[in-house]
Amino acid sequence: MSTPTPRPIALDRLRPHPRNSNVMPGKLLKKLTEHIGRTGRYPPVIVRPLGADYQVLDGHHRVQALRELGHHAARCEVWDVDDREALVLLATLNRLEGADNPKKRGALVGALRETAALPDLAKLLPEETGRLAALSRLHDAPPPAPLPPDALRDAPVAVTFFMTPDQRRALDSRLNAHGGTRASALLELVGVVTHGR
Repeated sequence: MSTPTPRPIALDRLRPHPRNSNVMPGKLLKKLTEHIGRTGRYPPVIVRPLGADYQVLDGHHRVQALRELGHHAARCEVWDVDDREALVLLATLNRLEGADNPKKRGALVGALRETAALPDLAKLLPEETGRLAALSRLHDAPPPAPLPPDALRDAPVAVTFFMTPDQRRALDSRLNAHGGTRASALLELVGVVTHGR
């Protein structure tokens, strides 16, 4: 299915969907409004025909920002969907999103920091200055030094094995009867005695 070509639709013909549950905090809405005002760029608003008007399925905050900026129209994609599909879209378009990898977000902030100071970036990005500084530190931190081979030779090694519930109960019983820590009891039961450690 091809994506509809965006077209301008008058803001006074755009109706919010009454079941929209996505609410943007005031600070983020202000940043969105400033971004649109500064660049004029925003993703198209997704709407569906509703009589002589259109109902917003995705982009309620963009419409609000455009109104605050004094615009008369919004760039929209018109999707011809029924009531049920409109509800599904309303429930997914506003909620389907990935999550930032902190290290990669830090790298992105680091690249932006080459063009502007953190307080200036905080005016543009969703994060506040403190969070941007933390992401920058994460990006700027040197990688941990590798351990020397000698240290690795004596480093503890994790061992994982699987057992049935009956086997687990039998093992627990033996470990409890042995006394001491579970780790030392297990090592002694399997014949790996670590005296002096």
